[in-house]
Amino acid sequence: MNEPRESPLFTWKRIWLILILLAGLWVLVSARAALGPLVAAFILAYLLNPIVEILERRGVPRTAAVALLLLGVGVLIALLWASLAPIVEKQIVAFARRVPAYARVVEGWLETTLARFEIVPPEEIRKYITENLVLLGRLPLQALSAGGKVLLQTTKGLFSLIVGIAYLALIPVMTFYILRDMNRITEAFYRFIHPDYREEVQLRLHRLDEVMGSFIKGQLIVGLLLSSLYILGFYMADMPLWLVLGIFTGLVSIFPYVEWIVALPVALALAALQHQDWLHPLAVLAVFGVISPAGGMFIVPRVLGGRVGLHPVVIIASIIIGAELLGFLGILLAVPMAAVIKVGLEAVHDYYIA
Repeated sequence: MNEPRESPLFTWKRIWLILILLAGLWVLVSARAALGPLVAAFILAYLLNPIVEILERRGVPRTAAVALLLLGVGVLIALLWASLAPIVEKQIVAFARRVPAYARVVEGWLETTLARFEIVPPEEIRKYITENLVLLGRLPLQALSAGGKVLLQTTKGLFSLIVGIAYLALIPVMTFYILRDMNRITEAFYRFIHPDYREEVQLRLHRLDEVMGSFIKGQLIVGLLLSSLYILGFYMADMPLWLVLGIFTGLVSIFPYVEWIVALPVALALAALQHQDWLHPLAVLAVFGVISPAGGMFIVPRVLGGRVGLHPVVIIASIIIGAELLGFLGILLAVPMAAVIKVGLEAVHDYYIA
């Protein structure tokens, strides 16, 4: 009786499949700069899809639901831009004009400290600060002016500006089509999975959606709520750049304890430079001491509940590793990759341990 022959490891079919995958990967890497709008559109579609499904369940056709939702988002963004952009611009310009005064304050502090320890002659300190730190006050305005001139006066800059505007305009268009055909895209993806593994892949991707989706959507809500609270707190503490710093602090609060590591030193330094007393830095400490614990004890549990399953230490470690490997892009991808690894470890546990 003849024994069945084992199929060879490398067949022409598999070789062609590997070559096609490598070619596709090469195209993606080569065109990565142009993939920004597509990636942004997929992220927006992923975040907005639950709202579209709610509207569908209430009898609204999917195409109409997507159009109404995107229209509402566009109107909201336009209103926020019209109301916040002038305030942000005013604060940045005012801050840029105050930087020379801040430099003189720093000069006084350094002179006093270094003269006490007799490390550097005061004349050298004054010369260094005059030649270097005062220039910081002109940098924001000079950068905006120079950037605008480059964009408008050079062909390459003008072309880049046009391409950038076109990319931004493509995002809502692609988001509309992705949201409208989200179910078809999902079905088409699963058709490329072998039937023997399709059910398992669906199970793992559903679990990944639970972990990553709960974190991203929940933390965005937490970030917006905390941004509002920090804006109010910094305004009451008479902080310079209170709007910009409040939005920044609330958004970095998406990641546990990062606001204490990044935003708190900046806020304390600005309060000390602006008012040159102890009262306002103490007010900044009070703002952080009240809002951050309140967010951790009340806002985060109510918004996220126990659905995420990513420990704060895991999140912080993943952010540090991502920043070390890929810089800012690594910071953005750190939590999704941690969620993917978590789901993969769960699969390994189910196969080999449970």
